[in-house]
Amino acid sequence: MSKGLSQSIKDVSIKTKIIVPLLLLVVIPIALIAYNTYNLQKKLTISLTRHDAIVTAKTTLSSLNAMMLNGTIMKKRDRKQLFSIYKKIKGIKGFQVIRGNIVNMEFGKGLREEMPNSPFDDKILNSSKTQTEIISKNGVPYELMVGVPFVAKTNSRGINCLMCHTKASSGDILGGIKLVYSLKPLRVSQKIFTEETLIIAVIFIVLIVLFLYFIIKSAIIKPIAKMSKLADEISKGHFEEEIAHPRNDEIGSLAQSFNRMQISLKKALELLKRGRE
Repeated sequence: MSKGLSQSIKDVSIKTKIIVPLLLLVVIPIALIAYNTYNLQKKLTISLTRHDAIVTAKTTLSSLNAMMLNGTIMKKRDRKQLFSIYKKIKGIKGFQVIRGNIVNMEFGKGLREEMPNSPFDDKILNSSKTQTEIISKNGVPYELMVGVPFVAKTNSRGINCLMCHTKASSGDILGGIKLVYSLKPLRVSQKIFTEETLIIAVIFIVLIVLFLYFIIKSAIIKPIAKMSKLADEISKGHFEEEIAHPRNDEIGSLAQSFNRMQISLKKALELLKRGRE
């Protein structure tokens, strides 16, 4: 099997043996660059979406702080109205303010939509760090969930959270915000990027192949073909034609050697004829 494969490779033309490796040296880096760029674009989009979520969450927290200062936060209707405003923000597919146990103990249970109802909500209420989770379908990113906790602080934008939340200690989680973003724009942009990258790559590869083909044909294939033709003529006893060798590379050196061989054969045949006479 290996001998057969080795022989098949040997039987391949020189042009193919040269172009294929060079082509692979071009195609592989292009494929790697495209793949890395694709992943970087994905990470960048998710990172920017996460940043937008954090900004939105902090803005919501500022709004809740303002409602707390003016006393309207206790009115469920006013909170619902505030939530409806954030739900209409472009790009946000889901918005939920999550109420923590400390707040429930101090001010009673809030709206039904403020209650935690998923493991992701529990993560938000049990960590001071921003939570991120990508929801995929069939291996394709579908939605991005971002959870930003509200941490009790003595100085949160100039406000002492512990003045209102007397049962809380500094560092306790008062609640949080869960935002859900659709990743459809990401999938669309990645599809466009993939299509455009493939088109550019194909055009680039075709141009490189044509360039390599003409270079190899003029620099190697044509001189070798001429030598092969001349060898056939020499085998028939024709010694008139010589190979031009204006180049100083290996092909030029081979052409000179071939011409010298032809001259030597011609002289040898002439001497042989004279000897017979």
